Amino acid sequence: MTTGRRRETGTRTLANLARASQDACVTALRRYGFIAKRRGLLLQRGTSRAASGWLGLNLATWSLPQVLHINPVVGVRHDTLEAILVSTAGWSAPVASVSRPLGYLMPQNTFVQWDFSATGDLTAVAEDLAHAVATYGQPFIDHWSDWSTFSREVASSDLLLDNVRFVMLPAVAAVNGDYELADQLIRQELERTAGEQDAYSNGYRDFAERFRRTVLTH
Repeated sequence: MTTGRRRETGTRTLANLARASQDACVTALRRYGFIAKRRGLLLQRGTSRAASGWLGLNLATWSLPQVLHINPVVGVRHDTLEAILVSTAGWSAPVASVSRPLGYLMPQNTFVQWDFSATGDLTAVAEDLAHAVATYGQPFIDHWSDWSTFSREVASSDLLLDNVRFVMLPAVAAVNGDYELADQLIRQELERTAGEQDAYSNGYRDFAERFRRTVLTH
């Protein structure tokens, strides 16, 4: 019975710390225009009505119930691009067109997390996190929110993982009205993966079929 009570109390402390830490971050980030879309995900409406900042609060729980670690990931969301990716690739909205962990945008250029202690000042830590987002994450958001910049530079950036590159780039081309380029990119990836039966290759063929049927026919 004693052991059971200890487990129950520990679980309750874990849940309370996680909730309180995220709530403190939401409050601190609100002054910079970020509004919670759902727990752990915030959006910031930008100067362009078609783009918005995207911020994920990734949780690391290995130190609970004493400490919760939060690793912010900064991104940008483009509404028109998102609509294509949701309908053809099955991605869940809101979609970050590009994103990067905040620590890699800071001077140290390495993984950074903020530690929220069960016995510490959660507000002070959240304020520090929010200030870092505004200082180092906002320039990333501003740069990639501009569609002209995004569509011109994203292919040569290091922001696209291999498993999303040939999903993202045809969609970018389609938003720009360059359906010939979009189809060329899809054809190139289909040829590269021809005969492969892994999850990515099978999924890509499904994506290509939906993309050609719903986007390239317009």
